[in-house]
Amino acid sequence: MKREYLALAGVVAIFVAGGTALMQSGLLPEEHAQDFRSLESISLQSEIRVIQEPTKEDNTYIYAINDVAKQAWEIAAGDEGVKEILGSIKGTAVTIAAVQPTAFVSPDGKVTHSGQGQIIITANWQLVDGRRYSGASFSSLDGRAGESHQKIWSVIVDLDRQRVVSVMAEQERVMRETLATNIVYGGMNMYLPDVAEARQGSTVRWVNESSVQHNVVGTYTTASGETKLDSGFFKSEQSWSHTFDEEGVFDYHCTIHSEEGMKGRLVIRG
Repeated sequence: MKREYLALAGVVAIFVAGGTALMQSGLLPEEHAQDFRSLESISLQSEIRVIQEPTKEDNTYIYAINDVAKQAWEIAAGDEGVKEILGSIKGTAVTIAAVQPTAFVSPDGKVTHSGQGQIIITANWQLVDGRRYSGASFSSLDGRAGESHQKIWSVIVDLDRQRVVSVMAEQERVMRETLATNIVYGGMNMYLPDVAEARQGSTVRWVNESSVQHNVVGTYTTASGETKLDSGFFKSEQSWSHTFDEEGVFDYHCTIHSEEGMKGRLVIRG
């Protein structure tokens, strides 16, 4: 599941950043109208690098879309301002995604990339009835007040000068819902509850409460093996349901909001 998650997150980041790198590398089709072949002239260097996996002691996940982006993170990690941010969100679920620069490889093997790196730092945490939440059965959550909180920072790195040049913080996002049995709410880049237990044979429904599209993609692991599930995209006020007939674990994420840590886990008990 992790590899699938990484690949999808990398693809999203590549297409977001691709235009900038193309302009700075002089590889735009307008500049080479006679000989430009988008799939022949250049290729994307996008081998995802997992830098840190989450543990029980430190729920921090760090990855980079390529080696150059990994270098950008290494520069950012040494910055005092970034260290202060990481200290302030200790104990939350942290996702750190080095999403720029995108690297392009020419036919002669030359790697081209911009001199600017971008690191997205996201902290997610949830509360139920005002107390920190880390997981419970759907039946015990029914009717209780749930909150999902998220803070995001964008760190820009100058690769040539080997330093952080800016840190931009977004306004904290808060999602509030009255929780219900076997329902997961999708908000602005977060699921609520993000971890829950359901009984074998339950039909669980994901409801999109935000103004943007989401999906539910992941691996349902049981004694019988692994099953890939993909909801497809569903819009605001739409939903997707699945019946879980075996004991197991369903780890999932939203493919277009992976770098913001939009992921969840559903544990199916007999």
